[in-house]
Amino acid sequence: MIDPSDDPLHRCLARLLEAAAAAEVLGIAPDEVRRVHEDASRRLGFPSDAYVLALVGGTGVGKSSLLNALAGLTVSPASVRRPTTDKPIAWIPAVEGPSLGPLLEWLGVDEVREHDASTLGTVAILDLPDMDSVASEHRERVEAVLPKVDAVAWVTDLEKYADAALHDAFLRAWVPRLDRQAVIVNKADRLSNDDRLRVRRDLETDLRRLSGSDGESLPVLMTTAAAAPDLAELRSWLAEGAAAKAVVRARVAATLVDHALALDRDAGIDPHVPATPFLAARERATAVADATDAILRAIDLPGLERHAIAATRARARARGAGPMGQLTSLVYRWSGRQTSVADPEGFLLRWRDRASMAPAVEALRTALGPSVAATSPRLRPALAAAVEPTELRLGLDRAVDRAVAGAERLEAPTSRWWSVIGLLQTVATAGIALAAAWVVVWILVKPPADSVSVPVLGPVPMPFATLVVFLLVGYVLARLLGLHAGWVGRRWAARVRDRVSDAVRREVTDHGFAPLDRLEDARRRLWEATSDIVRDCAR
Repeated sequence: MIDPSDDPLHRCLARLLEAAAAAEVLGIAPDEVRRVHEDASRRLGFPSDAYVLALVGGTGVGKSSLLNALAGLTVSPASVRRPTTDKPIAWIPAVEGPSLGPLLEWLGVDEVREHDASTLGTVAILDLPDMDSVASEHRERVEAVLPKVDAVAWVTDLEKYADAALHDAFLRAWVPRLDRQAVIVNKADRLSNDDRLRVRRDLETDLRRLSGSDGESLPVLMTTAAAAPDLAELRSWLAEGAAAKAVVRARVAATLVDHALALDRDAGIDPHVPATPFLAARERATAVADATDAILRAIDLPGLERHAIAATRARARARGAGPMGQLTSLVYRWSGRQTSVADPEGFLLRWRDRASMAPAVEALRTALGPSVAATSPRLRPALAAAVEPTELRLGLDRAVDRAVAGAERLEAPTSRWWSVIGLLQTVATAGIALAAAWVVVWILVKPPADSVSVPVLGPVPMPFATLVVFLLVGYVLARLLGLHAGWVGRRWAARVRDRVSDAVRREVTDHGFAPLDRLEDARRRLWEATSDIVRDCAR
């Protein structure tokens, strides 16, 4: 089904609402624009330039004869039963068929009768099902069409003009709800001048009561569709309606363009030239880099690296320092020393405790200062609010939290060599214990023992020499473990530092200017909407 948005003016109306929504984000009050949209939607009625008239009446009031008389030729036999009585039928000029087709499709009119008469112009006349039909679906079809057309003509005749079906079933319900309406009294040639005045006066009184108005009533048109048709009043009313719609559409289009341009002026943009960003790419990149550097200083990456190395060494000590190393690790952990110096994850999560976000906020505000001063007066408050310190600080805090949360769990690495060193260290520790026991026994009991000749020192008893050897082996293993753990820890700490740094840079780049980006997006949407309005409706 063809949507009414295919009509350029209705597209402009839709785009005006989009422009109003974007202007609201920019702090430009769009109340007047919304009022204009509501008023224009109400006044436009049916989309497109065609003027659509619906004829509504009971059986036998002469609607077909009226159509034939209007067209100046037979477009519907008046003396025979119509081929379709339960669906709306449209009579349109053949030359207007392609342009009116989408409109009739939207109205749900499948039966179309084309004619070659030129007297009706771009007017489409709908003959709706008889309103006094006993079939309830007929009334439902009529009521579905009435709100969509430009005008409704209530057709009656001398016998039915006071019929309750006309007054109670339809007029009472619909007269207050439709804009352009008229009541056609057909077969008026049977009335004298005095009777015409009386019938017109009676109908106008009833219509004024039904509409709840003390002023003017709906027009009452006297017509004759007999051998000598008299359609002057109907043609005049029809021409006025078609002309009025064209005038209204032109006026509405001009109003939409005026308000679109007013929104552009308030936003400091030109509908003919793409909106330039508040902050140029170079200045934005510089501000992001400065803010990121300030944030990374607040996070303290060197401190994070120290914690990462210390955590790696603590893990190496627990696995590779033998029994004494495991005991030392337990004391290290239970005393809280490990948390204070070897907890990279906790250190990272406590970044707010170490420094202020003020330098990063100031870097962004400084970059946007010239833009705030240069922007349009109506837009300046919203732009100034976007660089307000509290707003920027909250945005940066959230960005850093996302970067920290996005980092994988900071668990210190391990190495299979530490287990090997730990096994050797256990052997060395056992050797030290045995050698120490041998020394004690040798001192107390003085059993015979060999000596080892050591340069400078001379002969050294074997118990002492054995103890020294195992101590040296333990020391060398400890140093080897420390050197390897430091190397592994520094590599891991560098990866952690780079990962956190990249995450922070990415978050600040993507979200550091979030308040500004919302304004940029709204201004872009406003420019696109108003550009479309100017293109489609500035004729």
